[in-house]
Amino acid sequence: MKYERDGLLLPKTAQMPIDIEIFDLFQHTHKGLRETYKVLTPNSDKKQEAAESWPLGKNVDLRVDDIDIDDLLSRQDSLRDFKKDLLSDDDFDQDAKQLYRWKINEDIANINMIVTSKAGDMRNFHRWNEFIYGRPNEQIYRAALDWVAKDAENLLAVDNQSPIVSSSAEKVLYLLKDKRGDSDLLVPDPELFETVRKDHMKPLGYYSLLLAGVEIPDQKITKDIGDKIVKHVVKENLKSNYKVATTDGTTWGISHFNEEVETPSKYNLPVQRFKGLALGHEIGSHLLEKVNGERGPLLLASVGLDRHEFNEGRAIIREQVQYEAFDEFGKLVRWRDILRRHIAISYASGIGENSPRDSVNVYNFMNAIDTMYQSKLTPDDMDTTNSKAAKKTSALLTRVLKGTDGNGGAYLKDKVYLEGLVSNWLTASEKGVSSISDGDLGKFDINNSRHISSLIAIGLLPNNK
Repeated sequence: MKYERDGLLLPKTAQMPIDIEIFDLFQHTHKGLRETYKVLTPNSDKKQEAAESWPLGKNVDLRVDDIDIDDLLSRQDSLRDFKKDLLSDDDFDQDAKQLYRWKINEDIANINMIVTSKAGDMRNFHRWNEFIYGRPNEQIYRAALDWVAKDAENLLAVDNQSPIVSSSAEKVLYLLKDKRGDSDLLVPDPELFETVRKDHMKPLGYYSLLLAGVEIPDQKITKDIGDKIVKHVVKENLKSNYKVATTDGTTWGISHFNEEVETPSKYNLPVQRFKGLALGHEIGSHLLEKVNGERGPLLLASVGLDRHEFNEGRAIIREQVQYEAFDEFGKLVRWRDILRRHIAISYASGIGENSPRDSVNVYNFMNAIDTMYQSKLTPDDMDTTNSKAAKKTSALLTRVLKGTDGNGGAYLKDKVYLEGLVSNWLTASEKGVSSISDGDLGKFDINNSRHISSLIAIGLLPNNK
């Protein structure tokens, strides 16, 4: 059967998914198991300790501690038994069998990552970490550094620049002098950007369908307005039963574990950021993938094929096309945050160098960058510049170094944002703009040839050869 969409959603059908008989068993092995990145996230006390220690030159241990090792090891045994039974089933679709095998291997690796973090076995923590995400891409790392260095040069080119800004920019250029690559690697071709943007913005196109029945005021969107819009899009346009929940902090997200759209306790977003981040990225990409995966021929696509997280880049494209040109998005704090994540992870991992860096070294390097950007906002107040930059650096490092003992290396997950973005633009260039919307059909990576060939064979994706 060929699965085709009418609008954003695959139609509900009486056709049974090919993995209907085994999917519940697969889900049972995961019952109660939270996402690895949340398990590894340090608690508020540990975050506070880190924020106080790094500026004093003290290393910080961010290994996971409050977990049930016996439960995790029991789950591993269940996953191995499930895989053994699956591989011995000669009647099960061979393409689906291979997708399950890859997914189970990744699930086992995630559990190994948690267990080795708890045990302080950093050698194997990094081994399993790289098994899932791969080493950071050096070209992309150096391109991100080049972007930061160009920002520093632009600050120094301003007449009568603040001494605080000048000194911080000069320090960044000194630190990056032998590390720069080519930032053009990060920028899609302008014609391609415009083609993808028009495809998303056209009548009855992606954003028209996603925002159907919604009136968004031409003003900054606050929680009292935004949450109502989110609820409408989730319930009416995606036909999802996910609830809208308020979380601490400033981040948006989708919790499939809790079946919730997570919204910040407070927000005040420009319309383009609200549409792009809240609606396009989180709901119109990650939740939409879930909904279509449940309606398609392979239920596994509703929870995610192995290494599907590189589709974060596709979701970021939904943020970028809210702007008329890439350069407009490139001026946002959001873009800097995507660069900073990749830079911090790559620097901690020792990319292009002989060895990884400890957390104090990473803090000092990233804080120089954060101080430069903060100085632009508070150019005449050194104390405020330093305190706000320290807070930003600490928040970044507790995110990208979690799970580690602080003596070198990083948790690699967040490199998928920038690397996935570069890959997704390349795929759109090579395979056409429809490849971006094809990714809405389930949780998979449109850049992964293994995923694509298997999903074509199963019938979820069209064969465009």
